[in-house]
Amino acid sequence: MEAKAASTPATGGGVCSVTAEETKKWMEEAMQMAKEALENIEVPVGCLMVYNNEVVGKGRNEVNQTKNATRHAEMVAIDQALDWCHRSGKSPSEVFEHTVLYVTVEPCIMCAAALRLMSIL
Repeated sequence: MEAKAASTPATGGGVCSVTAEETKKWMEEAMQMAKEALENIEVPVGCLMVYNNEVVGKGRNEVNQTKNATRHAEMVAIDQALDWCHRSGKSPSEVFEHTVLYVTVEPCIMCAAALRLMSIL
């Protein structure tokens, strides 16, 4: 299990800290996404992207369901987060820079590269 705290909070300045309780809450939701993936005959991976304590993107693997090899949990979550940014009138670069990623397994090279490009370190 992996959780990444953004280097600065969305409200500005200082270091963003994520409490153990928050991590547990969000990881439990990511685990539920992984269980849904498994129930749908997918590799059981779940992912959440949290900005200002709000889930802006979440995903589970959808590769087999969609017949699209790029539909990993992280890629689905990125697409949802981008949609959220557009609907909310927020800059994707600002949102992603201050987003905390919760994912049930270490991202593959494709997803790691996409997360890096979106400034989710």
